[in-house]
Parts: sequence; structure tokens; C-alpha cells
Amino acid sequence: MTAKILVSGYPRVGPKREYKWNVEKYWRSEITLDELNKSIDQLIQKNWETQKINGVDYFLVGDFSFYDQVLDTTTHLGIPQKRFGYTNHTDLENYFNASRGGEVNGNEESPLDMTKWFDTNYHYLVPEIDWDKKFQPTSERFEYELKLSAESQINVLPKIIGPATLLTLSKETKLNDEKIEKLVNAYKELFIKFEKLGFKEVFLDEGALGVGKHALVEGAYSAFEQLTKVSNLDIHLFGYFGKYEGLLEDLISLNINRIHLDNCYEEFSIDEINKISKEVKLSLGVVNGRTIWKSNLLSIAEKIKKLDIDDYLISTSCSLLHVPYSLDLEDELDSNLKNILSFAEEKLFELNLIKNYLNDLNTDELELFDSVRDKADEDLKGRKVDFVRSRVRELSPDDFQRKVKREERLKMQLSDLKIPNLPTTTIGSFPQTGETRSLRRQYKSGEITEDQYKDGIKSIIKETVDIQEQLDIDVLVHGEAERNDMVEYFGELLEGFAFSKFGWVQSYGSRCVKPPIIFGDVYRHAPMTVEWSAFAQSLTTKLMKGMLTGPVTILQWSFYRDDISKKEVAYQIGLALRDEVNDLESNGIRIIQIDEPAIREGLPLNPRLKEDYLDWAVNSFKLSASGVSSNTQIHSHMCYSEFDEILDAINALDVDVLSIEASRSRMDLVNPSLKEKYEGAIGPGVYDIHSPLVLQYEDAVTRIQDLVKNLRLNNIWINPDCGLKTRNWEEVKLSLDNMVKATKKVKESL
Repeated sequence: MTAKILVSGYPRVGPKREYKWNVEKYWRSEITLDELNKSIDQLIQKNWETQKINGVDYFLVGDFSFYDQVLDTTTHLGIPQKRFGYTNHTDLENYFNASRGGEVNGNEESPLDMTKWFDTNYHYLVPEIDWDKKFQPTSERFEYELKLSAESQINVLPKIIGPATLLTLSKETKLNDEKIEKLVNAYKELFIKFEKLGFKEVFLDEGALGVGKHALVEGAYSAFEQLTKVSNLDIHLFGYFGKYEGLLEDLISLNINRIHLDNCYEEFSIDEINKISKEVKLSLGVVNGRTIWKSNLLSIAEKIKKLDIDDYLISTSCSLLHVPYSLDLEDELDSNLKNILSFAEEKLFELNLIKNYLNDLNTDELELFDSVRDKADEDLKGRKVDFVRSRVRELSPDDFQRKVKREERLKMQLSDLKIPNLPTTTIGSFPQTGETRSLRRQYKSGEITEDQYKDGIKSIIKETVDIQEQLDIDVLVHGEAERNDMVEYFGELLEGFAFSKFGWVQSYGSRCVKPPIIFGDVYRHAPMTVEWSAFAQSLTTKLMKGMLTGPVTILQWSFYRDDISKKEVAYQIGLALRDEVNDLESNGIRIIQIDEPAIREGLPLNPRLKEDYLDWAVNSFKLSASGVSSNTQIHSHMCYSEFDEILDAINALDVDVLSIEASRSRMDLVNPSLKEKYEGAIGPGVYDIHSPLVLQYEDAVTRIQDLVKNLRLNNIWINPDCGLKTRNWEEVKLSLDNMVKATKKVKESL
């Protein structure tokens, strides 16, 4: 049989973030909806064209999203949201209200809750399914994209998240037969509409099934099973991030036309693949959709050739949503590094080389491809640094422990640092204005001198400190004006990192991040934050927090190397941060925050692998924090984490004060058992910074009263959910003013 290619998903923000700029212009009413749609059409067609040039045979409609694919799925199925009602892709009003918050029936509503997509750094919107209302499926968006595809002359099939994954990601816990039947009927009705559009097959994105039985909410599998019984369309089951653990035998007995095997996250053996192929057609995910490193193509192709299968597709392991667009514009990367990298377009090229090899075309190209990669890897400077590896080998148990237990440390710190009851603080960053970004840009381009740059940053820091003092916040931050990104900033100052110019990936909605590339051994050659923190502390008699990003987050939010273990890389970063923490302390910074928002997302999806991960993740954090005296207070911050799931590990981090996201989930975390579950001081966020809505005084009072009611008074901190970089000064000042005034009001009532 001739090998063919289907790619399960493609980056959707544009090579230069065209989606971001246009949708944000639309939000500011600078362009019309028609103009937005035209820009989106161009992006979609350009993606198809790129795939077509690189040998892709089958294409998807429904892969693009105006904000988030989970919200898209409920929109296609006509499922109303409890607070926002029905959403659609025509006028987008309620769609964007649900995404970003807004006015609904005269009320200002905060947006849908947001959390991480499996163990990636993409955030999805958690549906609030209104089961009491009628579901009204619509194929309107698919029909629209089908017309676009006709212009591109390509073969397409519709892609939608399947019922098992939708229910699991919706966090539905009270499913009954009536709800399952209602959802399955909505899918059935949508599939009938697909048939009328001429589709014969549907591509069901079922990541939760791919992970395995342990990942599903109760009833989710039943919904998928029932859908297979009523569907007249051939089902292409696309599971990933696992091996369908506990489900595979049942799945291949269902009415499924083709099943995808992610051969990169957890590898399937030749015998396993052959056995499955006897029951169902296969899609083989052979090129890793989550890493940016070139594949070993000859090894992949030879394994496929050994398989005893006739009908199969080759594909990426998962959607390419998680990698940047292309290396074409990366003209400043080291040539050896560039020769071992592979972004989305390059992964298409890899698939096409494999396809040609399997079809007995250009069979020598794979060997040449692999040899170029291997030579570049060997010649790349900084890949291995002996003193860094020696330092990791020589670590002892004492390097991972504070000298005094946390309960005693907190008492010492309250007295020594004179921390009041219900201290107010922020998470670290303050709004970054055009002036701030321009200053950094001018310095990088050489338009201004280093002294001019430093004077400009110091002026912004002074203004930020003054504003915090006027607001009467208790523990201040310097605002991070010098930082473009909480990970990229540190990567630029550490050895072993490289940076792309256009390596953007979507984090959520229009929010994009450009992860650093960890290619070599990591170490610090000079202090990174000390000058700015010490300067900020000199401006005030109040306590000033030093702000660092933790080792796990730097690792997880970078494209990390795959030639040594993640544990080894995390320990290297932990040691570099340990040096910085100690320097901050010696320069008079007595409160140091080491943020770890990514520690939960790094948790392996397979339960068998969790213990090992948590062991080295916790230890890498403790390695960074354990070199200071007991009187120095260590803070950390986490956001969008299922807190209870890793509570033992969070306790084991041994931080003095932990701030966490809480307000967007309507303070669900704060309950009477929390003070028994978590032993340190804690600051559940009372201000949702991911929405443009201003924190109202009355809401702040209620939330702080909940904290006082449920937690130990001496252990409560008052803070926002996260950093304030993406907000504007007007809303930040109003919200923080209400937060501080509400705190004072609650204090008066104690």
C-alpha cells in the first residue's frame, strides 16, 4: 500500500502572530468582524497550502479556533453555558464574552474557568454545561470552512473533540444516563449535518481516551461507546499522550474505522501495532508533535517497514499546536543548533521524507538527513559542560533541606520581619506599557546605551514602588519592568539557552509565548536580578520581594533538550537559582519568591510515573531555596493547578508562603479542610487578573472573609491570582485599591 499523511492539527496563530494582532484589533473595535474573518480565512488557507506543499494527503476543517477548541466544541454542539447561554461563530459576541468575560443580561460576568490541556502549557476554557436547556447543534462553521477548502482543492474531513474528552475536560462529576444520552444525541445530530455536507468520515479528537481509563470521568467512556453505535460516519479515533491504557481492547471492538497510535509519548512495540492492525485501520504518530528536535528518520521508517500492516496513515504524534511555525525566518540561530531543530513546517518535511522512503522514493535522503543532524549535534558548543555535571553529581541530602522546620521559621519571620495580620502583596509583575516595551526594544537594538536603559528601568521601578506605597500594600515588588517573559528573561541570563525570533506558540486565546530552547548544560555566570531588587529595596522602608522563576517552570516552559533526563536539567537550573537566591539574601532581600506555576502541569499523565516526577521536581525546587537562613522567607506561586491532586508534593516543597489561583474558580479551593491539608502560610488569590474586569470592593470583602473563616489568621496572605503584566494601570490601581481597602475593612471586624 502507498503511505499517506494526515496531520492532526496545525499552529493557528500565524507565523508572525497574525491571529493575535487581528483579533485584538477586533476586540478594540479597530477592525470589523468581516475584516477579522478575512484575516482568519487567509491563515487557514495558508496552513493548508503549507501542508499540501509538504506532501500531506488529508486535511482538517474545524482545527482552527477563534479562541479555544473546547469552547468551539460546545458551540458546534449547540450546548449553552450556564452564565453565557448559546455561543456561535457568526457574531462571536457571547463566544468572546465566555472567553474573556463581559456583560450578559446587564451583569458583568467573569470568563469561563481556565486550566491546562492535559500536561501541556496550553490553557483551555472549562465549559459550564447548562443541562436544563436544549442542545442545538450547528454545522455552520464546518460548512464555511468546507467552501474555503474547495478553493484550495484539497480533501478534508471534519475535526471535533469527542464526547469522552469533552465530558472529562468539562469536569462533569454527576453524569447520568439522561445527560449522556442528551450529549450523544447532539453529536448524532451534528454528524447527520456532516453527512448532508458530503462528509463520510469524522475525526474525533479523544485525548482523554488516549491517556487511558484512569483519566476519564465516570460515564465518559459510555458516551463515546454509544456514539460509535449511532454514527453513520466512519470514525477516525485520534487519541494521544498515552496507549489507551485499560481501554484499548474495548475500543478496537467498537464501530471505529481507524485509530491513532501516539508512538512518541509512550512507544508501541511492533507486536502491539501488528496485533491492533488486525482489528482496525491505523494512523501512526511517528513524528513528535510536542518537541522541537529533529527525528531519527531512518529508525522510524525502518520500524514501519517491519510492520505487517497494509492500510495505514503516518502522522505527528499529536497536534502541532504545541510547536512554532517554521525555522525559515530564524536567521540568527547557531547553524549547528538550527540543524538539530524541527518546528511545525519542518515536521511536515520529515513526514514527507518518511512517506517517500516507505513508497520507495528517494530512499537515500533519510540517511543524509540523519547524518547532518548527528554532525550538528556533535559540533554544537555548550552541549556538555564538565563542571556543571560534577556539581550535580556531588550534591548531598543537606543541599535539599532548610535547617529549621517551617512552623518555627514562620514564627521567627513574623517577629523578625514584622509582618502584620492579613499582609497584602502582589504576585510580581505590574503592567508593561508601550514605554516599557519600547525601552527594552531600543536597548536590544542598540538605539540607547546600557546606562540610558538602566536609568529608564530604574525610573519605572521607582514609579511602581511609589504607586504601591500610595495604595498602602504591605510587601512590595519591583514590578519586573526589565523582563519580557518570566522564563525567557532568565534563559537570556543563563548559559545553555538559545532563543528564536518567531518561535511563538499559543498559551490561550491571543496570548502567545516564545519558549527558550534549552540545548546545553545550564549554569549562571553572573547575578540576574540582584541589581534591580536591591535598587527597589533602597527606595522604601517596606519589605521588598525578590522575584525568581523556579526550576521546574523554567524547564517546563522551555523547549527542553531530550538527550539527557529532565531531572538532570532541573537540578542544573536549581543550582543556578540557588546561587541567585543566596546573592539576593546577602544584598538585603529578606523575602524571595520562587514561582512554580508549572509544577502541576509537568505531572505525568500515567500514574505509574508520577512518584518519580514529583520526587525530582520537589527536590529541584528545594535545591534552589535551601541555602538561605531561617529568617529569610521563601514564597512560591502556582496558578491553574488542581491543588488537591499534588498536595503532598506542595507541602514537601517546604515554602514559607504559597500564593495560588483561586478567584477565577470562585474560591472553590477555600474550605475548612484547607488549613488541615496545607501546613504553611497561604495566599489564595482574591483578584482574577486574567479578565479585564475590575475587582469590586464588595467581592473582595466577601472573599477575604471566606479566607478568615476557613484558614488560620496568622497564615493568610492577601494577593491577586497572578502577575499583572498583561493588565492596564487603570484597572490594576482600582482593583488593588479595592483589595487593600477590603483587607482593612475585614481587619477592623476581627
